Amino acid sequence: MNILLTGATGFIGSHIADYLLKSNHAVYATCRHTSDFGKCTTFIDKVIWLNQDTDNWQQNIEYVELDLLIHTAWAGVSASQRDDWDIQLSNFQFSRKIIEFSLQLNVKKIICLGSQAEYGQFEYKVAEDQVPYPKDAYGVVKLMTLYYLRNIADKNIVNWYWLRVFSIIGQNENDSWLLPQVINKLLSGNEIELTEGKQCYDYLFIDDFLNRLNLVIEEQKNLSGVYNVCSGRSVEIRELLLLVADKLKISNTKLLFGKIPYRENQNMYIIGSTDKFENCFGKLIYETLDETVSKISNYYQNKL
Repeated sequence: MNILLTGATGFIGSHIADYLLKSNHAVYATCRHTSDFGKCTTFIDKVIWLNQDTDNWQQNIEYVELDLLIHTAWAGVSASQRDDWDIQLSNFQFSRKIIEFSLQLNVKKIICLGSQAEYGQFEYKVAEDQVPYPKDAYGVVKLMTLYYLRNIADKNIVNWYWLRVFSIIGQNENDSWLLPQVINKLLSGNEIELTEGKQCYDYLFIDDFLNRLNLVIEEQKNLSGVYNVCSGRSVEIRELLLLVADKLKISNTKLLFGKIPYRENQNMYIIGSTDKFENCFGKLIYETLDETVSKISNYYQNKL
């Protein structure tokens, strides 16, 4: 397939690019002058890069018969920027432009990554028929982008998939995210101050995410719609981090639970239903939490 990919230099996007290339797809990936290619070193020369900061970037793909758009790029995902309306609305404008451009290339299928943040706060396992009630600009604009995608794809008779991802974890996450922060501090012999860690979140290993994405890519029927992409199981952050310390063979006394307060309006329970995805794409296989944490811990240990 000829695949246009956005966000290829990010955590999820770089894993997608690597996966697609290993599956012998041609990958055309957007980038900027300011893009950090640190996550792309193993495949950087195999991608056809489209620098959006140049005047003629579209010319490198405008004659390609485009099979698929995978749109993952999204700025302002950190907690400090999720209520920045300027950043979030700029994400919508870029999403609109890249979707419209792919339609000009007669794309056959569009896959975009949504977020559990579209649901807002809830205290039960949430399914796709839940009425969304996002609590920040990030969730609101994600939801707005979904409605735009649905509207324009339906008008152009293009298959579309909105994959509402929950917490994806794995190798090569951003250093400022929870697991890399904790692991790097533990490996350096430092203590780390944490909340009590009673948040229950739905974690999905990046390899499991890629397996689900591949099912959507390969699907020949029109199953357009919104799908949760998650594990369907909740894990306390405290349990997750204690398991990390155990895998690293480092004393868990360095995990100082309860030293910092929860964020204002902290979402304490996030878990999604996998029923709709499994009903459409088949029974899913999951790695255990123990297997996932082992792989992630080994990755960071080997980086030393």
